Amino acid sequence: MQVGTLIISNLGFIPILKTGGICPFLYCHGCPFAFLACPIGVLQHFVALRQVSLFMLGSLGIYGTLMGRAFCGWACPFGALHDFISYLRGERKVKAPRCWFTKYIMLSIVVVLAWITVDTFFCKVCPSGSLFAAIPFYILNPNYQGFGVFFHIHILTLAASLALAYFVGRFWCRYLCPLAAINGIFNKISLLNIHLDEEKCSGCKVCLKACEMRIERIDEIGRSTDCTLCGRCVEDCPEKALSFTKLAVS
Repeated sequence: MQVGTLIISNLGFIPILKTGGICPFLYCHGCPFAFLACPIGVLQHFVALRQVSLFMLGSLGIYGTLMGRAFCGWACPFGALHDFISYLRGERKVKAPRCWFTKYIMLSIVVVLAWITVDTFFCKVCPSGSLFAAIPFYILNPNYQGFGVFFHIHILTLAASLALAYFVGRFWCRYLCPLAAINGIFNKISLLNIHLDEEKCSGCKVCLKACEMRIERIDEIGRSTDCTLCGRCVEDCPEKALSFTKLAVS
């Protein structure tokens, strides 16, 4: 699913295929082959213009209502890279605090900086943009003379986020992704969610041990703003007490 999404994200290899649609996950519209527009890039653009994009807000509202943070767990290419790093790391995990609010602090910083600088400042340091835009552009244009300080900052933020991801699973997704802050709000009302059958649950907490986002309580699965609805808990539950459902369960 994640590989397929990466391919779809790069369908804009000719101008006619570069759409104005809003991407449901963090993928840089500066990528040479980007098919959709990055929602955080669009958000900054309209904040800088002192305008409101109803199309962008409506798109994110539809994505969130239908899927919650499932796009983070199933589709996001940068999240897929984090999953691959976790695979390489194996079972070695560093216990890290939840700090669910840090992504909302990051979202606030992104909006404030766009307002103050009248620029898409976050795009200049975003590690996802580093991987999918800055580096591909450099490869395709090795003689370009415009690479400046922000290109090197891009490389540093990418290296730092991936290094931290080796020790703390999905570090960027858990603590810093501003889009995760928006998508996470919808987890409690999304049509796609994870249902707990309390009668089957034995309280063994195998599901929590499988969680890369380190959800701490069983009743938070599918409802926490940290949950990416990746389904690892559903797969690992020995009692089959967890299952995907089309309707959010309160």
